[in-house]
Amino acid sequence: SRAAAGVDARRERSSDAPGTRARAISRAPRWLDDDATTNPALSGNFAPVEGELETPVACVVARGRLPDDLDGLYLRNGPNARFRPALGTNRYHWFDGDGMVHAIRLRGEGERAEYTRRYVRTRGFEREETANAALYTGLRDINPIWRYLLPRLLEKMTLDVRQPDSAFFVIQSKNTSSNGLTHHAGRLLATYESGSPYEIALEPTLRTKGLCDFNQTFGTMDYWLDNFTAHSKTCPMTDELIYIGYNLVALSGEQDGQTTITVGVIDGETGKRTHRRQFKVPRPSMQHDVAITPTKTVLIDGPLIFNLPRVIEGGLPFSFERECTLRIGYLPRRGEEGPFWIDTGETCFAYHVVNAYEEGNILTLDVCKADETNALGMCQESNVPRSTPAKNPVNAGRDVAALWRWQIDTDANAMISSKRLCEQTSDFPCINRKYTGLKYRFAYSVAYKLGTEPKSRMDIPLFDAVLKHDLQSGVTTRYELGEGVTCGDIIFVPSKDAAREDDGYLLVLTHLDVDGEEPRAELLILDASGDELTTQCVVHIPMRVPYGFHCEYVPGPLPDWPL
Repeated sequence: SRAAAGVDARRERSSDAPGTRARAISRAPRWLDDDATTNPALSGNFAPVEGELETPVACVVARGRLPDDLDGLYLRNGPNARFRPALGTNRYHWFDGDGMVHAIRLRGEGERAEYTRRYVRTRGFEREETANAALYTGLRDINPIWRYLLPRLLEKMTLDVRQPDSAFFVIQSKNTSSNGLTHHAGRLLATYESGSPYEIALEPTLRTKGLCDFNQTFGTMDYWLDNFTAHSKTCPMTDELIYIGYNLVALSGEQDGQTTITVGVIDGETGKRTHRRQFKVPRPSMQHDVAITPTKTVLIDGPLIFNLPRVIEGGLPFSFERECTLRIGYLPRRGEEGPFWIDTGETCFAYHVVNAYEEGNILTLDVCKADETNALGMCQESNVPRSTPAKNPVNAGRDVAALWRWQIDTDANAMISSKRLCEQTSDFPCINRKYTGLKYRFAYSVAYKLGTEPKSRMDIPLFDAVLKHDLQSGVTTRYELGEGVTCGDIIFVPSKDAAREDDGYLLVLTHLDVDGEEPRAELLILDASGDELTTQCVVHIPMRVPYGFHCEYVPGPLPDWPL
């Protein structure tokens, strides 16, 4: 039944034993108990939790105190499969799980905090709730499977024809809204790489309000032709949100050079889209992130390429093309010039942008760069080595990144330099967002846990330390999370009366798997303002929170969520 997703979470509140209650809320779904899967994306803390929370749970603040100026909402999105995957657990990809938003309401004044979790109730989620079974295939099986394709195509062409939640080429897999979260113009958006964003209410229910139409500036063709990737950027000078979307399939029969990228702008005051531009690109590459400056949108075109013919034959969707190189593109925030592309000459990939800025005709782009990726198992594997040694390698293995800086002369459209900024490998970077697109000094990232670097096809790395990078001095300081403690994406929240760029806090959702204790989570709050990162406090979450993707912070006041 539709209410089944919350049954176990409600039932646990009747238990008298706190340990029993925590285990009930933390347990994996019963369908996973019956399946002896070895899939890493369904094992350990990657396994989903069963059920939602109908009301928030109070949390204890320890090892310090909440800062008075932390009055807001920390949120983290991630996959949490509701039903057994349609084609079995061994075909499941981590990106397939239904979006679940985990939220921690913080109120520094009064030392209060509470936690809740809710699914993003997309159309696909609601239809599966009604059917009480999975109706969609995953990202490793997007080739036509008729018993799934035909019913979903019929729905898309009838029930959803005016406002589909994914682009024209996405049919038998669903928009899970599990990838990211963006707060802008008073809205909280749950995003997905190949679909349109869903709006989430900023209230304890985390109610899904439906597809966002940006105050009626998105029309039918926008939903059919575009998507809205996980990483948009908000300009601190104009409060505009700049987003991109990429189509991996062209509408025409010819695919080479016909796939497109869309760049759009959302006004910070009205919440309306004020600019949209679409252009063709030479190859259908995955472009997960974007950078901006006050005048430019900066694109990253790495050689992770979608292969439509192989998909149709039942193969995996992507290839990492070792003989190809990564290109950087830029175009004006307004206007029709460009994009102008510069080849780095480097065979590599960058999922995540740190920042970009301009000084005269010099464009600086900082990223987390890896030598190669297999998209966590979505790539067709190849044992054929590159014919010549790669230029400027990270030398850390597949899907292991390091902080990297590229500089471009935009007058000459040429690379100036390419250099590594930190010897320690790390990913999931963040900065003080007041410096987005501007020259900055400090960046933060999370370091890979030794021994978890990906080797097999489906391996997913773990992270067990937080790094503070002083890009002016070149000094990196490291905060160790401790034995049995790991984390994922992090976010910087500036202090209310910040005098320096690093005056503020890092919010780090940590996962504890310590011998003799039940797995659980903590929100670690670090003081980022000193030479070393130090513990401000921790918020104990009395249950397990699975690993996930990206996080967001919404500053108060939150009138619909008092605490």
